Amino acid sequence: MSSIMIKIKDINHKYGFHVKEYTYQNKVCILTLDQEKIVLKERKRNPKDLYYFLDSKDFPYILKSRNSEKDELFEIYPFIEEIHQEKSEKAVNMMYILSLLHNKTSFYKEFSLDDKKKIYESIYQQIDYLYSYYQNLQDVIEKKVYMSPSEYMLILNSSPIYLALNYAKNTLEEWYQEVKEKKNVRYAFLHNRVETTHFLEGENSYFISWDNARRDFPIYDFLYFFKKEYQDLDMISLYQIYKHKYPFTKEEELLFFTLIAIPEKITLGRNSYNQYSKIYDFVVYLDKSRDFLLKQDKYHQKTDEKK
Repeated sequence: MSSIMIKIKDINHKYGFHVKEYTYQNKVCILTLDQEKIVLKERKRNPKDLYYFLDSKDFPYILKSRNSEKDELFEIYPFIEEIHQEKSEKAVNMMYILSLLHNKTSFYKEFSLDDKKKIYESIYQQIDYLYSYYQNLQDVIEKKVYMSPSEYMLILNSSPIYLALNYAKNTLEEWYQEVKEKKNVRYAFLHNRVETTHFLEGENSYFISWDNARRDFPIYDFLYFFKKEYQDLDMISLYQIYKHKYPFTKEEELLFFTLIAIPEKITLGRNSYNQYSKIYDFVVYLDKSRDFLLKQDKYHQKTDEKK
């Protein structure tokens, strides 16, 4: 039970709210007052510096709490009545605003050889670990007299797993060669939880849920978005929209493709329904990420032909 649920009476008393109705949605509480609706959210970090920074960059697409100046346990937001639209249309609009965030907050930072090696070795070890893990898992499953449906599905798709890991390893090598001699690398301010549920469109558009925002390589925002919503949206067209406004550099794209290709680690449990659903989602990711990367290769081929 969240602390919002525990302390709702104290909150009402503190702010003098006359609450007609309240509902809980995910991790927030929506209060219906006499004249308006408001949203209460547990505070994880003081947003004052965040608001100041984004204001200084002339980035207005952030929903601000009404009590950011105070040291509070909760944040109070206006309730945004969203317009009715398809998820795909919302995602397109989100890409334009995400690219604007990255354009307005990009900067270059020194990139030492130690930093490059640390990234390279960490990802390389992850790829090697997953390769060995899936080989061992395959050996265990294939020794069984009777495979479960989820195990059978995994075995049928074992080849795409190794192809994806080999692709990731080769692309990682390309990235390392590309950045070896570079002294600086581009950073941007990341929302770091980019998904359509964290983007509101009413009279204005807003990103919400900035608790995990940070400065890092710009690729991580779209990477998170891809892995979160690959099943429901056309990531190929959305990526084209995003990179038309905010093109990745060659080294950024190589690292981005590497991380897209790496599949997650699947563990097989006892619940057959959940296990089958998990493997199904895993296989869909392999297909979607492969199609995405093949499409990007076609774009590169066209570029090379022009040269």
